[in-house]
Amino acid sequence: MAGANSTPRTSRFDQWRAGWRVSLRMARRDVRRHRGRSLLIVIMVGLPVLLLTAATTLWFTDDLDASERLPFQLGSSQGFVLEPQSTQLRQLLDPMSQTSWDGEPPASSPVPGLTKGDEKASLARLLGARLTEVTTTPATLRVGDHYQSGSVLGVELAHPEALAPRVSLEAGRWPTGPGEVLVTVQGLEHGLPASGTIGLGLLDPTGETPETAATVVGVGRGYDTQGSQYFQPTDLVTTPLTSDASQRQWLVDRGTPITWGEVERLNTYGIGVFSRYVAEHPETVTRQQEGEGGPSTTLLVVSVASLGLVLLTTLLAGPAFAVSAARQRRTLALAASNGATAGQLRRTVLAQALVLGVLSAVVGALLGVTGGVGAVAITRMVRPDLLYGPLQVPWAAVGLVAAAAIISSVVAAVIPSRGLGRLDVVSVLRGQSVSSPLRRRVPLVGVLVALAGAATVTWAAFTRPDYEFVLFLGGSVAIVVGSLLTVPLVLALVARTAHRLPLPVRMAAREAGRQRGRATPTVAAIMAGASALTVVCIGLEADTVRQARDHVPVVREGQAVIQGTTSPQRLPELARTVESSAPGVHTLVINDLVDYTQQQGAAMLAAMRPGCALPDVVPGPVGGDVATEPDTRCSTAASFARNFSGTSIQAVDLDQLTHFVGLTEEQRAAMSRGAVAVVDPLDVAQLPLPGPTGHLLRDIESLRPVTIDEDRGVATFALWRQRPGESDTTAPPRASDVRTLRLPVIHVPRDRWNRLVLIYNGSPAGIITTDSAIRLGLPVSPSGLIARADGGISTDLEARLGDAVIASQRDATFIVERGYQRDDTLALVVIFGVIGLIILVATLIATALSQTENAPLLGTLAAVGATKRTRRALAGSQALYLGMLGAVIGLLVGLAPGFGLARVVLTRVTEDGVPIQPENIPVPWLQILAPVLLVPLVAGALAWVSIRRAPVVVRRAT
Repeated sequence: MAGANSTPRTSRFDQWRAGWRVSLRMARRDVRRHRGRSLLIVIMVGLPVLLLTAATTLWFTDDLDASERLPFQLGSSQGFVLEPQSTQLRQLLDPMSQTSWDGEPPASSPVPGLTKGDEKASLARLLGARLTEVTTTPATLRVGDHYQSGSVLGVELAHPEALAPRVSLEAGRWPTGPGEVLVTVQGLEHGLPASGTIGLGLLDPTGETPETAATVVGVGRGYDTQGSQYFQPTDLVTTPLTSDASQRQWLVDRGTPITWGEVERLNTYGIGVFSRYVAEHPETVTRQQEGEGGPSTTLLVVSVASLGLVLLTTLLAGPAFAVSAARQRRTLALAASNGATAGQLRRTVLAQALVLGVLSAVVGALLGVTGGVGAVAITRMVRPDLLYGPLQVPWAAVGLVAAAAIISSVVAAVIPSRGLGRLDVVSVLRGQSVSSPLRRRVPLVGVLVALAGAATVTWAAFTRPDYEFVLFLGGSVAIVVGSLLTVPLVLALVARTAHRLPLPVRMAAREAGRQRGRATPTVAAIMAGASALTVVCIGLEADTVRQARDHVPVVREGQAVIQGTTSPQRLPELARTVESSAPGVHTLVINDLVDYTQQQGAAMLAAMRPGCALPDVVPGPVGGDVATEPDTRCSTAASFARNFSGTSIQAVDLDQLTHFVGLTEEQRAAMSRGAVAVVDPLDVAQLPLPGPTGHLLRDIESLRPVTIDEDRGVATFALWRQRPGESDTTAPPRASDVRTLRLPVIHVPRDRWNRLVLIYNGSPAGIITTDSAIRLGLPVSPSGLIARADGGISTDLEARLGDAVIASQRDATFIVERGYQRDDTLALVVIFGVIGLIILVATLIATALSQTENAPLLGTLAAVGATKRTRRALAGSQALYLGMLGAVIGLLVGLAPGFGLARVVLTRVTEDGVPIQPENIPVPWLQILAPVLLVPLVAGALAWVSIRRAPVVVRRAT
């Protein structure tokens, strides 16, 4: 009976739960008691959550999935069918995607009763449905004197209510014929009027459709789609249009769906089908595309972003929890002296982190979702032409981000809580607080981990293994973790060598070395932002270099090219249009000496090479970027060699050439007598020889044309006429047909010669006048038109000349080559602004918390006579020192992942699959160093200003 009055023993789980319940209650009270410190932690943890959840909301709303696209593609119809083709189809879900046949596809079955021009009736009988014709036609739109390209959606409007939301009316009335149009919200954004009249010119293969006047009768929306993926808004909506360039389809309106079996049956008639039912039930599709893409990467992206959030938030929130643990040292020491275990002390700190983490995650997520919803609403009002789907808040992704923030808060508090197990109770109660001795193994392990991470990142960048992304991410995390373990050693080493520094900086360095437990999280928080900035800057610079490298200029930078699909014989007319619209602009019509009408008996001209027989005088493949020997020593320039850059002989008007290149009077006179103009051989002697494999010309300035052999300023040419029945231009002529010519040669400096390069015509090896070509009996075929201005072609002049050219020829374009230019400047500004804001906020908050912890020290200095200037210098030096140290370490930490990312971006892969590594990695030091140096200076200045008056010292134990 002795055990009847004994107290029942509680289980370990009950003790653990009771301990956490008490710790959480104390944490909630501590959060309310220290609102300022709690607010700072909420900002540190909640800011990344806010930004990520807002971006996620925008992303999911902007990204339309298949089910959200269907109403904009089909309205309320069951799908649409395309025009019948002459061969049978084997389409996939998308009618624009086909599986290949084993051999030639069989001819399609004839559609019963199908007649040209009356396809609708026969297709309606075949489908047993009411059809609505839809056309999409490219057009030139004129408003006043300004021309622009656009697209026109033509729709039968007998039942407009069934077309929404693919076609909808927002203001005004529906058009009743092709002379009336609706202007869409995209058209309004492109500068079209909401009322009045516009000029409408439909484009067709000839580009000669006359312009008609179209009256704007309303504002609406219209979308063009040809399959499941292609989906674009149009500029105008009207009734169906007829043009050779129009694409037609018919919406199917009936009560029964279009099944996959019916799609296969219609494919036998050569009819492509996009079915609503099949799109909603893709499992019914029996044919699958080879190499079909895997699942959506949305979850992967959100997961990676959440992992990054854990790492970033852990580093940002570290200083707050470190200072919080430091402020509670005395309270925790008293609890330890009264029997509290190390586990109970740790739970006290971790409970605060859990409470603040949950609060920060909830506040950040709610504000982020609210901000994302507000951004969507504002975007819809400011840019109604942008296509946003239904508002979609991805609560699963938001929950994942919030959970990551909570985990990061707890992880950030783990390190200071682990230090409580080695709490020196006596020293803390006496007011002495010094970091424990540095463990030599920890920095060594950190160095090894960082080196292993850098090696992993570098290896992944060079070899591109299967799990490249995972290895790259893991190596980057290892670099960060290893660097964090070495920060205490860096603080200690700098403190030992600080005797050469100025007094305030020396005191700051020694204080940080003495209080490493407090300084390390501050340095880590600043390091996080600086390393992220370094990686982003190097990656973007590499992307800019890659896109600039892959950019192929059409003409020399600053010049313009005039293009169109009509007959090349109209190029001289366009040249006169440009010159009359802007007298200061020089034009040049480039003529090929090839008969493109394929008539027999065309004359041919080729430069002779010493020691080479006439049959060997053929042009070899030439490129301008490989320093190898020519394909054959007898390769030369010829009138029929336009397929290879740097080998063709072309003809231009003498007056145009004189103004375009700047010929001297002597050179002009020589050209009028039949001379051939070539680039000065001394100017291109240092350039690589043309390569034998026809590499694509990318760098106009480094092109070296084929040399035309001269003897005392005269070159020998062979002239012959192709015999009837011979179609091969490279076939050697009969000796009896060849006439030998000796023509004078003039030299044009390379700087002016490169003005003649037109990328799709290549660089000429020689230029003669059109009069000389006619005298020699050579065919003259206009093939290109370029323009230049001595003072450069401004954007206003480009727009004016563009309107003049389009007015002369409907589908012509006037394009000025301005080199590669990024079109995502706004996005880059936002990215750099966010990263800079995170660095600045982390630095300021970490500095503020450190200054709060240093208040007793500043009070002691004031008590012994330190002036405000001295205390300001100390406060500013502490903020500047920690900020600069964290920025420098962050810069070093970000270099390895940045270099690895840049190497992946810049690596080129040949046609044989062989990777070509970049010779060097560009580093934008200015963009990296500016914020890295500026932010610590700003933090130091704010810390210096924050010291305003002498503190009141009531009592201090030390």
